[in-house]
Amino acid sequence: MNPIDSISKTSIKLLLSEPFYGHFMMGLPKEISSQTDTAAVALMNRQTIKLIVNEAFWNTLNDDHRYGLIKHEMLHIVLKHLFILKNYPNKKLFNIAADLVVNQYIERKQLPEGALLLAQFAYLKPMYNIVLEKDKDAGYYYRKLDLIFKTRPKMDFDNAVKNLNPGDTEGEPQVQISPLLEEENSELDRHKFWGVFEGLSEGERKIAEYQANRMIKQTADRVKHKYKNFGNLPAGLAEALAKILEDMKPNFNWRRVLRLFATSSNSSYIKNTIRRPSKRYGTVPGIKVKRRNRLLLAIDTSGSIQQKELLEFFSEIYFIWRQGSDIRVVECDTVIHKEYDYKGVPPEKIHGRGGTAFDAPILYGNEKYHPDALIYFTDGYAPVPKTPARFPILWLISSNGLKEENKEWNDLPGKVLKMKPS
Repeated sequence: MNPIDSISKTSIKLLLSEPFYGHFMMGLPKEISSQTDTAAVALMNRQTIKLIVNEAFWNTLNDDHRYGLIKHEMLHIVLKHLFILKNYPNKKLFNIAADLVVNQYIERKQLPEGALLLAQFAYLKPMYNIVLEKDKDAGYYYRKLDLIFKTRPKMDFDNAVKNLNPGDTEGEPQVQISPLLEEENSELDRHKFWGVFEGLSEGERKIAEYQANRMIKQTADRVKHKYKNFGNLPAGLAEALAKILEDMKPNFNWRRVLRLFATSSNSSYIKNTIRRPSKRYGTVPGIKVKRRNRLLLAIDTSGSIQQKELLEFFSEIYFIWRQGSDIRVVECDTVIHKEYDYKGVPPEKIHGRGGTAFDAPILYGNEKYHPDALIYFTDGYAPVPKTPARFPILWLISSNGLKEENKEWNDLPGKVLKMKPS
């Protein structure tokens, strides 16, 4: 059987038994590749997560292990382990912690030899007085395991194992931490592509994370429509998903804001639709004309703007772009330093860092770009512009920028909105 077809067959089994993972897997890009000796999740085009599988390895697995493998990789994506790795200095130790999390949600028969389980670390209690509780996140296990390097053991490993009750180990052989960090482990080697995520710029990371979150949200919406509790997910995992869905909301409902704020459109495009047949030819699909907002987005790059605020700005710009607008970005302090069409990818470098004046983008819009609207991302700390605009202006004030009680807030021409902290 073609390996992609075989993977799809496993996805269908997931779909029938655990709908959330099945639906998520169906929407994930897949690639058969020799880049890995086993299977792994990697980044495609520095934006989208994909699953890569070694065909020879896949063919050695039985049905249970294929099921467990797919579920294992899906859990790493859903629980954001690829994105939070950068927060932990000891990468191998984090890999162990991440596997301890996901393997709790997989049946033992679906896990291969070498899979890491909480029961394999029962010796930590008599040896270090450290207990690894169930249903915790990767950060919890990382901190607990990191204590080992700062704690003097009360007894050696062999004696610690002898002091365990059979029920403590659940029949699993005990595994020491140090050899895991020093030696090769096929299970942990599947994380080798995670390092790419550390090399992303903050803007690229936010986009990749948003793409993952969007896939999680689409899956959750689909599953919640048919099932309760995300398709019978364990409570801890359902809570983690609920938090992701809450955190991924943009500052504003951009579809509504743009509909109300920039009503006129200078450009349009034709879109096929199966809802409305062509009146002239009677064919299905028909066509309908869609209006596209022509937006000028000004980014305040003056010296008072912090890196955190720039990340806020470009995170929100991505949501605006997703609405299908034509976007021209100008980076400016007192003058415009750079202009470009935005295509969903943030720039690698920002130009400016001088003082602040708001007039240059308004002049640019009046004389050169002629937008439907100007959206100005700024902290708000500059004199009110003297140049009258020939289009509406929406001021987006950064979370730690100008406050509503300031006089300048009401003096700014147009609508003013405050961004919430990210």
